[in-house]
Amino acid sequence: MSEPVRPANKAELISIIQNGYDQFEALLASLDEEQMTIPGVNGSWSVKDNLAHLTIWQSYQAARLQGTLDGIEPPEPAPGLETEDEINEYCYRQNKDLPLAEVLADFRASYQRVLAATLALSWEALNKPFPWYDNDVPTGAYTMGNTAGHYEAHGELIQRWLESQA
Repeated sequence: MSEPVRPANKAELISIIQNGYDQFEALLASLDEEQMTIPGVNGSWSVKDNLAHLTIWQSYQAARLQGTLDGIEPPEPAPGLETEDEINEYCYRQNKDLPLAEVLADFRASYQRVLAATLALSWEALNKPFPWYDNDVPTGAYTMGNTAGHYEAHGELIQRWLESQA
């Protein structure tokens, strides 16, 4: 994965997010339905499972952004679970049996929600931390991590898996 980019303004942030999404969608377009449902991309996960994972984190990011707009802390994606690995495993188990078409539609809808919520925030708000977190990570950095950064990381996993199948 490449070094994180620090966008100079909101337009650049939006461009990074959209370009990352477009590149990831291009990768998905190169796959057939069977390729998207074969386990083993990373552990037991298929491409479909990776998409469900991305959907969970995009949806959570959209909720955090909307919470910033509304002044309300959103609920955690998996209450009671503490680590990312625990949350990811829980979300995998919740989504592994969903049909591919539903997972794809949910992934695309969650992208639209996170994009809309990012567009709704000011550049100033995107450069501040979430008010309910005890850290100084800007909201926009979380947004990039749960969109473009996530597409890059999972795109690399999928690409390596595809190369191993050849």
